Amino acid sequence: RTHSSHHTTMKTVLLLLVLVASVAAFAPQTLGVSFSQSSALYAKHVQKKAAKWAKDKRPRKSRLSDINRKPVVYELTSITKPAEYDISDAPASPAKKAE
Repeated sequence: RTHSSHHTTMKTVLLLLVLVASVAAFAPQTLGVSFSQSSALYAKHVQKKAAKWAKDKRPRKSRLSDINRKPVVYELTSITKPAEYDISDAPASPAKKAE
């Protein structure tokens, strides 16, 4: 063999070794291998769920004026129901189609 063919063979072998090593790094572990104790399986900083986060962020009733505040009473006289909901003693009649 010539010097050139040895050089090419060495390059091919080296490239093959690098390829095998990189593929082995991404291969899944087999079933017989157990995890080591140093591997982290849980999140470091656990996030709160949305309802718990919202509960923690709501404004607190710390002032006496907030603590002793009475609920607002709304007048129901301002709410008038439409005429089509009035109760009538007349017999039911079919609705007329708008033309």
